[in-house]
Amino acid sequence: MARPFTATDEQIIDAAHAVMARRGADHFTVSEVAREVGLSRAAITQRFNGVEALRSIVVNQLSSSFEQKIAQLNVAPGAPGLLDIANLVGMMAGARSRFSAFLLDYTSNISDRSRREFEERRGAVLRAAVARVMPPLAISQSAAVDAYMANLIGSLIAWQSSEHPDAAEFLRRRTRDWLLLAGILEVVPVEPD
Repeated sequence: MARPFTATDEQIIDAAHAVMARRGADHFTVSEVAREVGLSRAAITQRFNGVEALRSIVVNQLSSSFEQKIAQLNVAPGAPGLLDIANLVGMMAGARSRFSAFLLDYTSNISDRSRREFEERRGAVLRAAVARVMPPLAISQSAAVDAYMANLIGSLIAWQSSEHPDAAEFLRRRTRDWLLLAGILEVVPVEPD
């Protein structure tokens, strides 16, 4: 006789999110989800048709959540919007250990179709948000968006090896410097006392 289901689909998916956050896509297993929610591995596999289907659900929900967070940003054009985007990316980076796991998973799993699609979708959403607020510059909008994205990615990597505890604040500071360099913000001279 089959073991009765004692957890809802939502509880299983919540457990899968917890495992994904803790272990990353590379080490995500149905066995760990089963332990988290208190069901057998077979019950979860039967219910969700295997680890790939469950992983796909989690990845799609993460993509949708990221899209919603970007869409909910009430970003103003120009420097304020670019700073708001940097702040959101920094807040989503989380702790250093989580960001390290993300980088490791990203490089090792980019050949995984569902993971690659997730990263492409997330990148397209972020690029579109940046493009919406990017002011006209001496270079094309596409090149300006690429330069800004490179600043964000480089700043995240620099934060990883810095002493600074807060990714969002670190990204806001680095973005402000980039905005000054790009001529989007004006340099305000400091008056001597």
